[in-house]
Amino acid sequence: MSRRRTQIARLLALAALLLLPAAASAQSCLSYGAYACFGKNKIQYRRFDWAIYHSTHFDIWYYPEEEEHLQRVASTAESAYDQLSRQLDHQITEPIKLIVYETHAAFEQNNIILNFIPEGIGAFAVPSGGNRMVLPIDLPAPELQALMLHELTHVFQFDIIYQGRAAKAFTAGPPQWFWEGMASYFGQDESARDKGFLRDAVVNDNIPPITELQGGGFFAYRFGHAVFDYLEERWGIEGVRDFVFEVRNTLGGSVGKALERSFGEDPEDFDADFRRWLRRKYLPELVDSGEPGDFGRPFRRPQTIFSGQMTSPAASPSGDLIAAFSTHKGDVDVVLYDARERTLLRNLTKGFDQKFEYLVAQEMTLGRKMGRDLAFSPDGNYIALFARQGEWRKLVILDVLHGGKEQVIDLDGVDQPYGPAWSPDGRKVAFSGYRDNRFDIFAVDVTTGEVTHVTDDDVYDASPVYAPDGRSMVLTSVLGGYANLYRIDLDNPSERVPLTSGETNDTDAVFSPDGSELFFTSDRTGADNIYGLDLASGEVTQYTNAVSIVFQPTVIPGLAGEPDSLVYAAFWNGRFDLYKEDLDEPITSPEVVEAGKPLGDAKPLALDELSRFQPSIEVAIDDANKEEVRPFKFFLEDIDFYVGVSDDQTFIGQSIISFSDYLGDRRIQAAFQSIESFQNFTAVYLDLSHRFQWGARLFDDEDFFIVYDVAGDLRRQRSAIKTTGADGFLVFPINTNHRVETSLGYRYRDLNVPLGINLPLENFDLEDLLTIFPVLEPILVGLTPEQVQQVLELTFPGGVPIVTTEPRTDDYPQVGAQLIGDTAVFAPWGPITGRRWLIGGYWAPDTTDSGTLDSLIEVDFRQYLKVTARSNFAIRLWGGMADGNAPTPLVFGGLDTVRGFDFRSLAGDRGFFANFEFRFPLVDQLATPVFRFGGIRGIVFLDVGGAWFDDFQDFDFWDSENDRLDDAVSSYGYGLTARLFGLDVNWDFAKRWDFDRSVDGFETSFWIGTRF
Repeated sequence: MSRRRTQIARLLALAALLLLPAAASAQSCLSYGAYACFGKNKIQYRRFDWAIYHSTHFDIWYYPEEEEHLQRVASTAESAYDQLSRQLDHQITEPIKLIVYETHAAFEQNNIILNFIPEGIGAFAVPSGGNRMVLPIDLPAPELQALMLHELTHVFQFDIIYQGRAAKAFTAGPPQWFWEGMASYFGQDESARDKGFLRDAVVNDNIPPITELQGGGFFAYRFGHAVFDYLEERWGIEGVRDFVFEVRNTLGGSVGKALERSFGEDPEDFDADFRRWLRRKYLPELVDSGEPGDFGRPFRRPQTIFSGQMTSPAASPSGDLIAAFSTHKGDVDVVLYDARERTLLRNLTKGFDQKFEYLVAQEMTLGRKMGRDLAFSPDGNYIALFARQGEWRKLVILDVLHGGKEQVIDLDGVDQPYGPAWSPDGRKVAFSGYRDNRFDIFAVDVTTGEVTHVTDDDVYDASPVYAPDGRSMVLTSVLGGYANLYRIDLDNPSERVPLTSGETNDTDAVFSPDGSELFFTSDRTGADNIYGLDLASGEVTQYTNAVSIVFQPTVIPGLAGEPDSLVYAAFWNGRFDLYKEDLDEPITSPEVVEAGKPLGDAKPLALDELSRFQPSIEVAIDDANKEEVRPFKFFLEDIDFYVGVSDDQTFIGQSIISFSDYLGDRRIQAAFQSIESFQNFTAVYLDLSHRFQWGARLFDDEDFFIVYDVAGDLRRQRSAIKTTGADGFLVFPINTNHRVETSLGYRYRDLNVPLGINLPLENFDLEDLLTIFPVLEPILVGLTPEQVQQVLELTFPGGVPIVTTEPRTDDYPQVGAQLIGDTAVFAPWGPITGRRWLIGGYWAPDTTDSGTLDSLIEVDFRQYLKVTARSNFAIRLWGGMADGNAPTPLVFGGLDTVRGFDFRSLAGDRGFFANFEFRFPLVDQLATPVFRFGGIRGIVFLDVGGAWFDDFQDFDFWDSENDRLDDAVSSYGYGLTARLFGLDVNWDFAKRWDFDRSVDGFETSFWIGTRF
């Protein structure tokens, strides 16, 4: 995978500058924007002692645990370079930085990309830092070769298209289908499963025009690969090269113009020809084969209301239940179905998102591996699965009868475990995992937690399943470039009996109830389908022949007189689902093949008799080419510019410059911000190399709040706050969702200190009073002038209290701390479920007088309640209290704090507000001849808030006599949000309301930014 260079670099710079300065100063979240104080934690569980090995074309970054893999990595990388340089007729002059991690779990801890790296992302490449490839190596040899080719193709793309110019890398480029499709095409990494996604899109007529597929996701890989296959078939490899170089020469990487220049064909004609080519290629396959429903009926009853997806079916030993992963509630959960009635019984993992980072579910939380993800115990009372918790995946035992977890078992340092299989005696769970530099089969005793090797060799083993007698096991081993089924005797696991062989990939094995037949997934016809192997005769029978993807079979024992049934997962029309098929309805006659000879005739093979995958170039490791990493070597990573607008039409401009070391562990970032006449500067140094993160910040901030000037005519004015200072800060992530932040710094402050005074009522006209006290507006609606005067005299018997200011300058030390929690789950448009909260504050002593100069205690709570897959309720409760001899005021109003009131017009040393919103989709996409708006969403809202200065203002929230708000303010209304040029553009329409009366008309505001 290559992350889109421009978007990701910008995201990282913005995230770091927003998140960590807030941690440093422990100031109010309101000072830094909607997401400034929140975000989940990327934890450095391990310390990597990096070294560099210089091969011919690569600087390979590795650590001691990877030393024995160095020769394999160097050979694979140089083989990939040799192949690509010849295919593209291009050489890269500078050494390519290849940063390798022992496992995917270690790879997830890298700081080159600061945001979370899910299991579905296998690797990435970035052009900054002189072209870097970052990938894990815990893969079978052929998959590592394909992954290396894929990411190295991105490096060739960077070198060809950007031509070594950093400025070009920061500008808009070709769409993702070009980047990823070309990398997949040259990487030769498309499996039968991958092709199934494209076949499904073609036969269901879901292929978009080439110039309109601008989004990402896995389909961009498959679509782009097909485009390059088509280019090669029609114009040859020379045509492919011409197209790539024309993309480089086209402003903005326009693929439409590049197609016209390369082949003299406009994009519309190309689209039509490409779609015809796809249909000619794949529609006949649908006729010759079929869809998954042609071989089995959908497992759920037709009347079942269900909008999610399902994978990994597992039948209980009795055949009464089917367990599977499901997304019917939005999260990935384990659900139970009645196997005969095909009705949902219960959700076994409700609320697991609070305890685990994710459940190991193929095609949902991670890509396709091998085997199933769920296993029933022999008595049917428990289900085994894996879940990520902290640094490691752990084995979780679910209680089938009562729901929830029965047991969580640590696996003694075995990394990346998957594919559980319960032993017939119920004592052990076998699985595939990584330890001691290779993937083997392990077994854990569920009573003692002891982990033992089942296989212990350099062969990649996965997908274990115990034979019914418990004396042998069938597993998948990757040898010679393909994954085949083998049987091992548990008393002598060093020898293997081949059950399948040849240029085919076979996995997901499961025994029939009587142990006479083995069902498995195979791509032997070019698509993943279900087969059965008779273990006595060696006959192979095909049970499905779908054009898309069918995998993960499980067997339901038949009742008296009824045949056994298969339940399998399949992909069709863009979704995964389960299907059920009777085993007396195979689609082919049994066929005896060499791979399926009777077990009694098969010869066990020792390890030295098994073939191995070998790269085309073998590199000899020379210790003279090893070098220690020199720390603190920085390079320019990104330069970016932003323009925004607040709801008072204040324009905000910001430029960000980012420097980083090659591992992303140490960063220097500077931001220059202009807000009308205010000029702000922030520079941050970050050290993210350990779990305990630290940094320093220099800043010069100018801010404002709105008060009233009584010199001459009463008028509203902006009262400035200027603060210059430095901070050192520490951040400790407790776990993924919670962290503690502390800071210590020094401030120089130039502040207009708020003062309260009373002025005679006769000095004000009604317009002045409504401006100062907007809460009066709904109260006075409909009253006569005489009644208005009576209300005003009763409201202000001692005169009209207003806030003015006097200048003050000071300097002081400041210490701060925050405790932050974040379990929010995000959809593409924002948080959809979960919560975010913060409790924190700061304290500054008065160095010229006794006591406290300035302090703040702040609470921010946000809850997101999912209603449908695309709508939710969002609730925010915020409150703050500033104290001291000269506290910095709390200011808010406008944006999405309290709408309908001027920006930062609510000020005080006490403050609160609450937002209640219902968020829902309106229009997915609206195209105009000039712009394309995406993700247009609507909200309806209610806001309530208030602010006051405690020393000279009284505050009463509610007027019980009149059943309405007293000093608090409120508004309700509606709004729209649209995506334009990657930004959230918001229009809000708010009406002030005191819970009794409302003003006429709506206050309209336009602003750019992210809603809370």
